[in-house]
Amino acid sequence: MSLQRQMSNITPPLPKFESLPEEILTAIFQYLDATSLGNISSVHERFEPVANSHLLWRNLVLRDFKYWDARHELAAHKADLNFRDWKDLYNVRHTANIATEHAIRLMVDDPVGRLACADKVLDYGYGIKDALIHMYTDAPEECVLAQRYWSHAMLGCVNRALALETWTRIKYRSDIQNPTELALAALDMFMLGTEAHGDIDDTFRRLDEMAAAVRQDCPDIDLQTPRTKAVVIAKYLRQKKWVGIDEGRDYYSIEHQFLGLATRSPHRSSLPLVSCVIYSYVCRQFGLRAQPCSFPMHVHAVVQPGLPADSESTPVDLDGQPLPRDLRERLTRMYTELGEDEEPPHELTHLYIDPFNTHEPISLNTLQQQLNFIDPTASNSRKATYLMPATTRSLLSRSAHNLIRSIRSPATTPGVDISIYDAAYAALFVLVLFAHSAEALNASLNDLRSHFALHFPVDIRNYETYVLPLTGGIGVFGGSRAMQDPIVRDIRRQDSQMPIPQYRNGLARAINGYAADGRRGQQEVKYHIGTVFRHRRQGYVAVIYGWDTKCEMEEAWIMGNGVDRLPEGRAQPFLNAYVEDKSLRYVAQENVVPLGPEEFSAEDAERTFDVTIGKWFRRFDPTTARFISNVRAEYPED
Repeated sequence: MSLQRQMSNITPPLPKFESLPEEILTAIFQYLDATSLGNISSVHERFEPVANSHLLWRNLVLRDFKYWDARHELAAHKADLNFRDWKDLYNVRHTANIATEHAIRLMVDDPVGRLACADKVLDYGYGIKDALIHMYTDAPEECVLAQRYWSHAMLGCVNRALALETWTRIKYRSDIQNPTELALAALDMFMLGTEAHGDIDDTFRRLDEMAAAVRQDCPDIDLQTPRTKAVVIAKYLRQKKWVGIDEGRDYYSIEHQFLGLATRSPHRSSLPLVSCVIYSYVCRQFGLRAQPCSFPMHVHAVVQPGLPADSESTPVDLDGQPLPRDLRERLTRMYTELGEDEEPPHELTHLYIDPFNTHEPISLNTLQQQLNFIDPTASNSRKATYLMPATTRSLLSRSAHNLIRSIRSPATTPGVDISIYDAAYAALFVLVLFAHSAEALNASLNDLRSHFALHFPVDIRNYETYVLPLTGGIGVFGGSRAMQDPIVRDIRRQDSQMPIPQYRNGLARAINGYAADGRRGQQEVKYHIGTVFRHRRQGYVAVIYGWDTKCEMEEAWIMGNGVDRLPEGRAQPFLNAYVEDKSLRYVAQENVVPLGPEEFSAEDAERTFDVTIGKWFRRFDPTTARFISNVRAEYPED
């Protein structure tokens, strides 16, 4: 007998897979996805208990889902060693994702009923971001632009819903921790789009990382006096360039006004208000009380020693010395807006830092002299208010006004890709939600309503939830607010009806009841939906997403734009165009110079137009240099 045969007789047979120990099966199964894990449980009875192990499903839940709504109580479940329903939680999330994918596909393919689809997506809360980001990044080629657009639009709705809910909690509750940082971090939610980083949790994580860096590089900081702590922190943040604005950058550039952007962008630049918020948060991690104060024209931070640990402890001043008896009671007060009988700030208890410009403290006397010059008629209590910790409401409103100023300034161009429409929407929501009077509410409400209707109609649920209730008490609409708001009514009516088809020839006049004398559409519409063109006189590149057989604008617009001075006048077709600068234009047909494949490639299409292009188009066809229409119900011939 050969040696090989002898060895085969004594070598034990390999164990069957199902006979492997449970811990080995568990180690193998952890590499499976949820579908495979569910399938393998039915292959053999030995696999069923292993495949349903709560630890395996816990790992899958934490691996496959990044974003979570508060309703799922993920943090509590992670901390609870007795929680076993991880598979059920996975199935809940998976079912929501499937329903969301179906809703987005309906929004892509059907112009009717999109708001109902949006409601279904919003019902799942913040956690549905996982599915929406997947739909955006993995859109099929056939409808890549449209699916990206509607996924992006719903991501915006979900992000804004969290921001608005956060602001509402801050507005009506007094037990919110770090309300100022939370309010400003929520402002960033309007700007996120499809970014994986930059939400509220991420912003706080980055702020905590700043504080941790201070502690690591300044290991003896906890032994220092309050005054020294405040100076060390300001000096450190300025050395790291985590506050202030880099030299050469535009002061009022929009991205400098967002806390989240300031903590995660490479240059970390921020306006004084945001710099003071960052500085104040870090100070509070070292036992100090710190908050921006509403000093006119330039925000400063006011730092105070921490409160005594208990009623038996003696309060200390900025140098760690016991306070004189007459100041002890005032130090124990929490931040409030000053009344007429409040004591003014004191140099022993209030330290002022301008981290935007310097780490050196600014004396109380210096600031008081500046106030006498800026507002000489103000009462002493009013001047003292400028030097006390500002309320979250006032800082958030100030930030919103700064945003509006930047958007309206033609000299400022964002240094990063940022939507001025999103920024304006965020600012207007703040000014409406935190309006201090009916007059202030009315001043911003019309701007918000028109901005919402023009740029964010799919956001109707957020508008109805957070804006309409504010209008009931000031007689804007009265009665059933949702039904009597004409903007809401028009948006819902348009969503429920198929668009009226537009035709190029005499059939349009017959269908729409126009006389056959040529008063409407005397010239043929030469160009199709999706045609990319360069404007004959102004030179910009744009794409046609709609048309009229003649100019349909109001007489004032026609006169103001000199339409009748054009060679073809107002009787020629006019085209709706989306321009490379993200604006919408109404263009006379004679000014259209179409671009062909040799002049406009797929790379040009991706570089020239942003995600908004998917509002009207499914994809780009490089062979014709045309975008493929997704508005065929309205323009069936295109």
